[in-house]
Amino acid sequence: CAVITLLKAAHIAALLIWCAGLLALPALLVQHGRAASQSEFGDLRRFVRRLYVGVLTPAAVLAVGFGTGLIFARGVFVAWLFLKLAFVGLLVGLHAWEGRLLLDLADAEPDVGWRAGLGMTGTGLALILVILTLVLGKPGFDPSVLPGWLLAPWPTYSSAAATPI
Repeated sequence: CAVITLLKAAHIAALLIWCAGLLALPALLVQHGRAASQSEFGDLRRFVRRLYVGVLTPAAVLAVGFGTGLIFARGVFVAWLFLKLAFVGLLVGLHAWEGRLLLDLADAEPDVGWRAGLGMTGTGLALILVILTLVLGKPGFDPSVLPGWLLAPWPTYSSAAATPI
């Protein structure tokens, strides 16, 4: 249906921007320590902050929002999806960690070394690859390991133990 196609296209577009930024941001954070002057440091810091606040964070919010819309539009409540969502949660954590490092650069000496930058980039790449593998492979998992309420949208789940409050 057209709505699902639009949701999927918007989700993928937002993901491309968000993930590209998560992979590039560590290199930009490392560059803070190499700034030749206070002016260069300030220019780089403003650029990275605008990128993080104005591009990456909105792209992350949109990617999660459109992805959530896809889950409910398609009615996909399968075990591999919940594993994927756990890794998306880790990706959100990486996003927050990079943002925290950006804030720390304003308060202290630039201290993001190339090893930390490489670690953040490697972590981001690993998470992205695991998520892509789960989405494209859709591996089968035994759904009985999950609680029943996770496998259906809330309004359609019926159980005496799951009565809404």
